[in-house]
Amino acid sequence: MKTIRELREARGESEQHLADALGATRQDIQDLEIGVASPSVTRLRLLTEHFGVGEEDIDLEPNRSPSLGDQMLESITE
Repeated sequence: MKTIRELREARGESEQHLADALGATRQDIQDLEIGVASPSVTRLRLLTEHFGVGEEDIDLEPNRSPSLGDQMLESITE
């Protein structure tokens, strides 16, 4: 699972480029990337289409501390 910022940076896109692609503002993208805002259903669909990933592949809570279960799962799958 990757954050919106990780997905954007992997494509070499600026915040403004992603904002333009989604019909959003650069501030909207910044808010999504730091987890201050959550995307609407429509915007989430646009994000998945833009990045070519499923909803479950996008971490919408980038500042959330991983639960013990998440940490264990990550250590097992590495």
